[in-house]
Amino acid sequence: MAVAAAPLRYTAPGSSEMSSSAVNNVSPQTSQVSGSAATLQMLANQQYQPYYLRPAYRFKTNTPQLSIDMMADGPGRRLRKNVTNIRRHIDYIANVLNYVEARLWQSGIRDREALQPDILYQNCALPASATLDKPVDCILTKFVRAAMNKVKCPIYSVCWTPEGKRLITGASTGEFTLWNGTAFNFETILQAHDSAIRALKWSHNDQWLVSADHDGFVKYWQPNMNNVHMYQAHKDEPIRSIRYYK
Repeated sequence: MAVAAAPLRYTAPGSSEMSSSAVNNVSPQTSQVSGSAATLQMLANQQYQPYYLRPAYRFKTNTPQLSIDMMADGPGRRLRKNVTNIRRHIDYIANVLNYVEARLWQSGIRDREALQPDILYQNCALPASATLDKPVDCILTKFVRAAMNKVKCPIYSVCWTPEGKRLITGASTGEFTLWNGTAFNFETILQAHDSAIRALKWSHNDQWLVSADHDGFVKYWQPNMNNVHMYQAHKDEPIRSIRYYK
């Protein structure tokens, strides 16, 4: 059997130099035609691209690419699983549901459960409008002024004067501090007790101020801060509340 061999081609010594020189000697018209053809091809490809992928589109927007985890089954959009910037909120629905459910058998005040200051009672909470004292009516939403006493110490009792123009505070050092209710500055400081003042209360006729301290002493004061009477109501026991009997 005879096998035909492929013809061998021999290159001349100067053929490579001639081919390179031929490439370099391409006319400018040929390069211009090839450049215009490439431009037309690029424009043709851009016609089939979306608007946000066109490089020269004047209304270009950075539309985010949706992944499979972010897509939903319906027309909506599912939240991402690793969302960390969700703000904390308070769920009032649980309190309202407790109130609606408790109305069925808690007809009177005695039937209501007493909530203790413990985390175990957080599931039994009620809305503020359903409580007995209704603290929702005492919510203050506007901050007015913060004032600092000359001696930094805890304040255990606060009361307004009968005319409502001055504020009296009882400090842990036993001092009365009289504050101006308009300019928010203190007017005078009086050493009223030897221990911390725990309670302050004005009489019904607004003529007497009664103060009690941590050692069990009770003092009566006139509106001009003149001490009239003092006695020890409880021996070595603090008085934390004062109330006038009608």
